[in-house]
Amino acid sequence: MIRINNEDPGRNIKYQEDADKRLLSLIDDTDQKMLSYIGRLYEATHSEKLDFDKIKNAVDALQEFNAKNDYSYLNNLLHPESCKGVKIPSQIPIPSCSFQLHNCVTLRTNHSGNLAIIFNPYFLASNIHNKIPANQVESFNYQTNFYSTLFVNNDDSLNGYSPNENWYPINIGQEIPPVYDQYRLVSASLVIKYIGRLDVVSGVIGGAIVFDETPEIGASYDVSAADAAQTFSYIPKNLAKYGNFDLAMDAFYRQENLCLEGIRQLYFPLDNSYEEYTRLMVDELAQREFVVTGDLTKNICKNMVVDESYLKNGFRQMVYVLGAPANQACFKLDIYCNFECLPASPFLNYLPLSMSTNFVSPEMKKEASTIIQQKPIMKSNEGDDKSTPGNGSGPSIWQRMKAKFMDSLPGIGKLISAGLVTAIPQLQLGTVLSNAMALAGNTINAFTK
Repeated sequence: MIRINNEDPGRNIKYQEDADKRLLSLIDDTDQKMLSYIGRLYEATHSEKLDFDKIKNAVDALQEFNAKNDYSYLNNLLHPESCKGVKIPSQIPIPSCSFQLHNCVTLRTNHSGNLAIIFNPYFLASNIHNKIPANQVESFNYQTNFYSTLFVNNDDSLNGYSPNENWYPINIGQEIPPVYDQYRLVSASLVIKYIGRLDVVSGVIGGAIVFDETPEIGASYDVSAADAAQTFSYIPKNLAKYGNFDLAMDAFYRQENLCLEGIRQLYFPLDNSYEEYTRLMVDELAQREFVVTGDLTKNICKNMVVDESYLKNGFRQMVYVLGAPANQACFKLDIYCNFECLPASPFLNYLPLSMSTNFVSPEMKKEASTIIQQKPIMKSNEGDDKSTPGNGSGPSIWQRMKAKFMDSLPGIGKLISAGLVTAIPQLQLGTVLSNAMALAGNTINAFTK
């Protein structure tokens, strides 16, 4: 509401200028663009004759704009399962590709009904492996089967209260053809569900996020000689401590449910470095040191510490199961990881490159990550409604504007005539601001008629 002082017209103009500035300070780029589309629709319906082509174009543009805002960066983090082909919004976008890595495995409990899982979603490697002789003296050859950052422990010695070294890597497809040079993780989730008999279901399932910076990955490899072969697994040395589930129960991010309810965990970036591109890991086995002996069964890899340029290693998802049905393959684990990648130069002409046109400010990215951190662990069926875009992802663009302006925005016709909104969405807000200030003398008449 604009207050009019008939005794001091100059004060009225000054008050109106202040009101314009306050209004413009509230209108951000997203608001400006949406109001401009509404302005385009307004002008198409308030001309002397209805131009149905212009009306259709305005309605289509408004629908497309609304859909883009529903599938926001926050929604990509909240619903990795359904948001495929997504990218991290960048102020200066570059052509890139994107794909979703989805794989599932069935897991068995031990004789006590216990099970444990550790997973780092931020990792990709090349699937090209070479057979490597250990040295010129020994006759052993080494061949990589796969690399992985998903580890499972269902050994019978796993009791949940003491360290346990009996982990093993699971191949979930983190190796891809080397058509990409670099990658970064956009969003990811780990979902584990109970698929066993309902009449015998028992126990609890818990989830936690741990922040150990361990630059080691898992690997499966074969050692072969002239007349024999043996398969080995390499496991990061610090995994043994996670046999004690107290570490998960004492974590900052944690939740425990009944086994029947399952667990769903979401990834969130820890800092801005998680938006940087990471190199696709090439076959690292050639650079590893082995304990070479005359006994084939003792030719083991001493370490798999990889260069930090190949992965981000500060974020891990952990799941533990206690007291579930014993010796049963009763849990199904689904992994969803959405990656954005830069192609290798030989494939630039063959891969579908595109640029992300939706810019999100650093403040909005931080807010999205903060919202995820409020509840990154939940029941397996919680927050997975894929039928409604943006469901559970916070208020829509319409709700945000209603809350921001509290019905204080003038009509679209007055906004256009005052120069605060243009029917051309491409016009930058700075230009609108300068026009609005130049027309300050006219805005008081437009707002008070």
